[in-house]
Amino acid sequence: MLFYRNWAYGYEAAQKTDGSSKVVDKFDVAPIPGLNGPGAGTLGGNNLAVSAYSKHKQTARDFVAFMTSAAQIKAFAQTSSMPVARAAIYEDPGLVKKYPYLPALKEGILAAVPRPAAVRYGDVTAAVQESAYAIVTGAKPVDQALTELQSALGPLLA
Repeated sequence: MLFYRNWAYGYEAAQKTDGSSKVVDKFDVAPIPGLNGPGAGTLGGNNLAVSAYSKHKQTARDFVAFMTSAAQIKAFAQTSSMPVARAAIYEDPGLVKKYPYLPALKEGILAAVPRPAAVRYGDVTAAVQESAYAIVTGAKPVDQALTELQSALGPLLA
């Protein structure tokens, strides 16, 4: 595999030395490529919130505070190779030893941009996936697929 976009959850499994991985030390982590150098990923996806309609707002706030505390985030980071929400974790010596890609991941997160403003973000994702698939499989010429994608995205991002 040349590029693997959603790699963080699989990093630890790919580096297992128990014989279950055939790619141990045969891959590296790098910034997303862009047109003229490193590109930018998107922020979002791991959010916690308290509903305005909740009957237990304070309990929910306490839970969010607990889940996002430094101790809890570090505990999560120690058992998962997933990105975390506290910058200091990316510089923790013990975690960097376990996950040497953390400094690069921190740079990527600091360079990330918000997702496009779209109420129906799932529809945006589906349109992009369908167009990319049509291009990769040769079902549509690139120009046609991109023109159709632009038309589909117009009303979704307005």
